[in-house]
Amino acid sequence: MSPPALDRNRVAVLGAGRLGRAVVSLLKGAHISVYDRRPSALEELAGSTDHPRLSTTTDISEAMQGASLLYLAVPASSLAELCTDLAPHGLPDQMVLLASRGVTEGFQLPHQHVRNKTCLRQIGVFGGPLHVRELSAGRRLNAVIASRFHLVVEKVREVSAGAPVHFQVSRDVIGVQVAGAVGNVASIAAGMAEALELGDTARGVLLARGLLEARTLGVAIGAEAETFSGLAGVGELIPRAVRSMERHLDLGRALGRGLPLDAALAAVAGHVEGVTTAAESVALARREELSVPLLAGVQAILHGEVEARTQLEDILSLPLELGSR
Repeated sequence: MSPPALDRNRVAVLGAGRLGRAVVSLLKGAHISVYDRRPSALEELAGSTDHPRLSTTTDISEAMQGASLLYLAVPASSLAELCTDLAPHGLPDQMVLLASRGVTEGFQLPHQHVRNKTCLRQIGVFGGPLHVRELSAGRRLNAVIASRFHLVVEKVREVSAGAPVHFQVSRDVIGVQVAGAVGNVASIAAGMAEALELGDTARGVLLARGLLEARTLGVAIGAEAETFSGLAGVGELIPRAVRSMERHLDLGRALGRGLPLDAALAAVAGHVEGVTTAAESVALARREELSVPLLAGVQAILHGEVEARTQLEDILSLPLELGSR
């Protein structure tokens, strides 16, 4: 039996949380089927949009049937499980789009879960200053779409036609993901600096160091150095230095006020992928013999090994230069 035909205008959004709701607002030019295990999440999504071609289901096979593009709208920590669930229903011709900003054990990037667990190979990743709150508000945004497949880039542009987003294109899937993941850790440091009233200059320096350490890690695992000078790197972090409501900043503020990690996490709504990313980044740096003082410092603060003010001031006293082996 031949596989079912794919509909070029049909997209499956797998995940009906905050990210999934934002994706629905982006995909103006598509028929959308949204999957989630939780009927309550699907009801909330359906009630929050007037998209004319939207259906919802708790059956992942039903959502994926006929879809030319699969958008995996879950946090990095949930990707492995989602990929296991979708694997029996995926087709090699289906394309995948990811916006998860984090890593899992062994510094696994989001696209690696898709490649390791499914037959899907045409993968694209979002990067740059594409923040969910602003996307949901309909503001004009700039973002990066990274893929080794030209067809994936064209598909994203096609199904998002009419949405207020301008895409820059990259082939550096690894670099775009590393920049986003490590940027979350730098935001935790910036939030701590804000709570400790270290000043805007200190916060900017910490974010800049985060970018340099992202580049150090990324290049070590195959990323292109130039990626971190573009929209996926500088463009990812500069908006956070000016104004942001990101959960990682909120976590940093709570830690800067003296809360231990468990209490700080309880005070922040939603997933905070930067906690895992900090630990895995430090482990990767040790394996590769790389210097990442900001990432190592945040990791130590998160686990109560050092006092936040002293650690950040020590980091701020270091020369701002690329990490080395």
